[in-house]
Amino acid sequence: MVEQDDVPEDRDLLAAELALGVLEGDARAAAMRRTLADPAFAEAVEAWRERLAGIALDAPDAVPPAQMWDRIDAAIAQTAPAAPGDLVSRRQLRWWQAGTAATGMVAAALALVVLTPRPEPSIIPPAPIPVAAQPAIVAQLRGEGEGPLVAARYDPQTAQLRLVAQDMDASESVPELWIIPADGIPRSLGVIAAAGDTQLQVAEGHRAMLHDGATLAITMEPRATAPHDAPTGPRVAAGKIFGI
Repeated sequence: MVEQDDVPEDRDLLAAELALGVLEGDARAAAMRRTLADPAFAEAVEAWRERLAGIALDAPDAVPPAQMWDRIDAAIAQTAPAAPGDLVSRRQLRWWQAGTAATGMVAAALALVVLTPRPEPSIIPPAPIPVAAQPAIVAQLRGEGEGPLVAARYDPQTAQLRLVAQDMDASESVPELWIIPADGIPRSLGVIAAAGDTQLQVAEGHRAMLHDGATLAITMEPRATAPHDAPTGPRVAAGKIFGI
């Protein structure tokens, strides 16, 4: 003969009652002992707790009025005894209690969702797209033997080209700086000082030519007609440029 509690539906009912906390006294103690002895029953209790956990967390705390239980006791005392055929079993009564408790928790959770005002969505401006900083470009221009030495540094952000010259002879000709890209055609970047610092603003059309592998060169050109479309004087220094 199969015991009542061994019926799967009945086991699930008892697990729900224990998870909801509607069992009392010996019934609760027996159910707790069964969780230790019956792994399937323990899993059913845990499953019910997981189902109800979200509802319990969302439902607001509510305290019944102080006179609530007195009114319930008075109503029960005034109720005439029911006929034996109309009585329900204690287990059916506990299931009704469990169902009522679960329904109340669901209703409370839904009320919380409906009545709680939703905050207006904040408008968050899109994050700026990071732009990788272009590396600075440097070059060391050297002449043959003990010839002049010129250090150059170009900042792509400002298009400023700074040069520091040493050991360059001053004469009626002036040093003119050239950029020689991959096509091999020199473009003038302007006249520089024979000694010390020079700051040049690179023309927009020449900025893209200042990249790794291109060549910077200096020739001595007539002062009166500089800058020139093409070099006419001798090259006194040159060097490859590279990014850092």
